[in-house]
Amino acid sequence: QIPIPSVPAFQPSTPIPERLEAVQRYIRELQYNHTGTQFFEIKKSRPLTGLMDLAKEMTKEALPIKCLEAVILGIYLTNNMTTLDRFPISFKSHFSGNYFRHIVLGVNFGGRYGALGISRREELMYKAPVFRTLSELIFDFEEAYRRCWHTLKKVKLGHCVSHDPHSVEQIEWKHSILDLDKLTREDFRKELERHARDMRLKIGKGTGPPSPTKDRKKDVSSPQRGQASPHRRNSRGDRRPSGEKKPADSKAMPDLNGYQIRV
Repeated sequence: QIPIPSVPAFQPSTPIPERLEAVQRYIRELQYNHTGTQFFEIKKSRPLTGLMDLAKEMTKEALPIKCLEAVILGIYLTNNMTTLDRFPISFKSHFSGNYFRHIVLGVNFGGRYGALGISRREELMYKAPVFRTLSELIFDFEEAYRRCWHTLKKVKLGHCVSHDPHSVEQIEWKHSILDLDKLTREDFRKELERHARDMRLKIGKGTGPPSPTKDRKKDVSSPQRGQASPHRRNSRGDRRPSGEKKPADSKAMPDLNGYQIRV
């Protein structure tokens, strides 16, 4: 029988770089899918919660994966690392008259950049978080492509992914699209650093990870939540200083409990 890789588990004291190495080992142990058949259908437009359910299924099936599946799996396995920023990095390269596309999960811990992923080429997957700037990381990938006789044509950078596995947000896959044929080397570097700065500002404003759960509940509501709006009004009423209005009538209480059970 073929051994099934074990999903990495960590102690709270395990340093983030060691955790990233363990996650990458697990992705590598699943092996690259050379069959020509994709075992898991990934729609980039799905909300994060749906993609995390798919990642959980990947860990159960333990089938070979490709680069996009590795990115989803990398997000799933690093969700509890709240001090780690994760963002997708897509590449388009050219070789022998053909174009090739690849994607990895960029990571930033303590101001140092790295990447998780899987590829046919060892140089185009894992990068330890040792790069001082985002441009250094991307230039390292560009050099790796050059060693594979590929010419890097485009780089697409997404924004940071929420750490909330139940978030209904969509992953922003291509916030910045950089065409290397239209940019000088210095302009390319400046655009990369601009994107890194945008990510830091987004996180600083509180719109990056962790997910803005309160806003999500307010803006995206199911029919059940809409029906239970009196419960939310009662919650606000509970916070009023008046003690006489706090007890609810006997008819309201069963409805309140029923709502809690459904949730």
